[in-house]
Amino acid sequence: MLPAVRRPIYFALTLFASTVLSQESVVDLPKWTQYGRGGTSQLNNWGGLGFYRIKRIKGNSFNDLRLLGMFIPDNTLAIARYKSSNKFDIFPKLYRFTVTSVRKSSASGLRIRYHYNQGFGAFLFDQSYTHLTSELALSYDMSDYLNDTRKTSYLKGGLFWDLDIARTSLAIDFEYFHQISDVVPDEETLSRYELTAEMNVWIREPWLVTAGYEEEFYIAKERRNIRSVYLAVGFKKPLAFTF
Repeated sequence: MLPAVRRPIYFALTLFASTVLSQESVVDLPKWTQYGRGGTSQLNNWGGLGFYRIKRIKGNSFNDLRLLGMFIPDNTLAIARYKSSNKFDIFPKLYRFTVTSVRKSSASGLRIRYHYNQGFGAFLFDQSYTHLTSELALSYDMSDYLNDTRKTSYLKGGLFWDLDIARTSLAIDFEYFHQISDVVPDEETLSRYELTAEMNVWIREPWLVTAGYEEEFYIAKERRNIRSVYLAVGFKKPLAFTF
């Protein structure tokens, strides 16, 4: 875990970067987009899937809320995730971000896991049809959010690639969580890799078919990896919000 003296310094630098370097133009109108899908998913067994996402972009700011449920008998996964980020005006290829998520997975033996991370990202390249970003952050988990206050801290790094070609889009995310807090006696490290891949094919506006894959690879061999795949039909529509 980071020494107590360093924590205030890190958050002070984050606050400085947020207030001084990142600004939002008042003349930009917000762009809202909503996504929804339903289909089938596999988490050891096959079951149903439901997903909803709402995204807002205004100037240099980005806000994204995602709700996901995989409904499989005796083996369900439910996730609520919110991410916000702001580009820096004087360094437009750099941004700061925060991510908060709540996750319930019976497959991993968790009750409710709360996760938070905050850090900085960079556009390694950014074209009209593709971009690649990297992120570095401090994060922590609370593996039993409602019943236990113990936190596990991590240093997180990630690469995120998006590609749009004709009527097909592809997204691949790779993240690594390295545990920096002390490992609890008689327990294994929670350090892990997370890999996500998703492909969307447009059928007809606003409908599309989505196929996806997600897996958590734990460093400790005693911990079981968690993998899921899904296939769904969904939509993507703009929203007429002005705030």
